Amino acid sequence: MSNLIVSFDPGASLTKIVYELATEGKPCLMTMEPEMLKLPQSSINAYMSSRKGLESPKPVDEAWVSCTVDGDTQCTVVGFLARQFSASARLDKLKYETSIDKALAVIGAIAQHNKLPNRFSLSLTSLLPYGEYQNRQAFAEQLQVALKDFKFRGQRLRVKLERFECLPEGAGLAMIRQRQNGKEWFNAQTIAVLMFGHRNTSLLLFERGKMTAGYTNGLGFHQMVKRVIERTSGQDATALTAAIYAAGSDITVDNQAIRALVKSRDAKNIDYELQMIVNAIATAKTEYWSRLYDWLESTLPAVNEVILSGGAALYLEQELQECFEEIPTYWGTDLQQQVQAAFKNASNDYYHSFQEQEALSFRLIDAFGLFMRFRAQMEKVA
Repeated sequence: MSNLIVSFDPGASLTKIVYELATEGKPCLMTMEPEMLKLPQSSINAYMSSRKGLESPKPVDEAWVSCTVDGDTQCTVVGFLARQFSASARLDKLKYETSIDKALAVIGAIAQHNKLPNRFSLSLTSLLPYGEYQNRQAFAEQLQVALKDFKFRGQRLRVKLERFECLPEGAGLAMIRQRQNGKEWFNAQTIAVLMFGHRNTSLLLFERGKMTAGYTNGLGFHQMVKRVIERTSGQDATALTAAIYAAGSDITVDNQAIRALVKSRDAKNIDYELQMIVNAIATAKTEYWSRLYDWLESTLPAVNEVILSGGAALYLEQELQECFEEIPTYWGTDLQQQVQAAFKNASNDYYHSFQEQEALSFRLIDAFGLFMRFRAQMEKVA
């Protein structure tokens, strides 16, 4: 058994990690902001010099990795620290390419937080959009090489990747349904898994127990956010995303999450700007759902069940319920309760309200389901 088991979901809005130490025997939770930025070592040195004497933050909140490639040292800041450098989530790049440094940062943060030795073994299962699933071999090979020798916050780590698995986003939920209802049931169904993410939307189709088709488009939640930015003034994508999600269907001038977006401090302009934001969000949501509905109508075949997941699915819950009112749907509520029970002691670190607990636990179910399956497979082999 490896020293560390990790389920890694490098989401475009949040990196989600479920892990277990061999010495502990219970799953742990870690999340990391999606931003990343390559910087020269001098920038890291300047940052470290500027904070000497101050309290040191947790490794996950001050993550940077460095690797030496052909004699050249490359440094990458990841997550909350990258956000301090005004980095982006790099939605323009292939996810598996950005996921190498993110995975190194995650493994390094876990190692330092839990005081692991400089050398240890790792088993990792990861998710990629179906559209990038063909890159899983390149992802595995590059990650294995990078893990052999890298530095996290200046500490040299040498990690042996003993077992690696990569599945399309949503596959973890399909496997959970198979475990819940049995192979005979699963093999008799035609099941669609819909993953509504920040970067894109994916569809996996399972027939007679096999994944027979997959589709990915660029209609992620960021498309809606982009439209709102175009129709308003001075809005930041990160803050806007959080506010739109928090507001949900209450797109009104009285909603506090929306009111917090107002930039103007002049009383005569506040109402005007507030109405502009409300109109922009309402219009963008209608357009976003119209585009998704059109894609679903043209892509989704006749199925026995639809599995719904991803943060944007929760945001569009009412629309999706109406869309699939004649087809059985599975939202993973039971799995969501398992997530909340497993990580209830992490509430102070990750949940600030019941709404946030509900939202994050829902977004975690694919990675959690993948972890439970991966862990069970390893126990069986052992």
